[in-house]
Amino acid sequence: MSLLAPWACVLVGCIFVSSAEVFSLSDRYPPLWNESPGQFSDYSVENGKYIIDPWVFPKRMGMYKILLNKTASYFEKFAPDNKQNLLWGLPLQHGWQYTTGRLVDPTRTTDCGYESGDHLCISVDSWWADMNYFLCALPFLAAVDSGLMGIPSDQVLLLPPPKDQTKFCLSVSSCQSSFPSTMRKWNAFYKYSCLKNPMDRGAWQATVYGVAKSWTQLGNYHFHFLSFSFHDIKALHVIYIL
Repeated sequence: MSLLAPWACVLVGCIFVSSAEVFSLSDRYPPLWNESPGQFSDYSVENGKYIIDPWVFPKRMGMYKILLNKTASYFEKFAPDNKQNLLWGLPLQHGWQYTTGRLVDPTRTTDCGYESGDHLCISVDSWWADMNYFLCALPFLAAVDSGLMGIPSDQVLLLPPPKDQTKFCLSVSSCQSSFPSTMRKWNAFYKYSCLKNPMDRGAWQATVYGVAKSWTQLGNYHFHFLSFSFHDIKALHVIYIL
């Protein structure tokens, strides 16, 4: 069986999130979780838009935190305190990248990410940081576009990195233009898991499969991810929802 890409853990519910014996949200939140923004009003506003700098660790983590907060009520039937929200895999992976030093400047030409320098900085020169950008920006902006966040789709703007700006989409419209299939499938995910009946298993499985396939296509094109079996994802997902 091929290795699952890190984001695939999100789609199958993350085994360590769904098992209380392995993971306890009460004492195992991602790093700087409490210090990260938890609502849009925690970010600055310019010209009627929320401005988010995803190249600062707490700011990017705040995007995940808002996403978890906004989807919490839809997963209450599975477990209290948002413990069974399958989107926990996203901030947990990002926190792991931070604590293991994967977000620092690997070229060492700047002090970005280093404890002795700007330790909250996320380096655009880090492959891990760039990969995680899309694991953050696309689900987050698709949630905005779906109506889940309760704000207009043109009211959020992400700031670009200090270089290589053209590699990254920064708004709902630009991400839709650059990654239309992925954005549509994340929209479908929110539609069937949150905005409609999440117990519609046929729609749920079809949507999860679509998001997984879309992310693999994005990975093959943009990051050269290792390939993996869609049957493995579907099998693991069935285990999660049964």
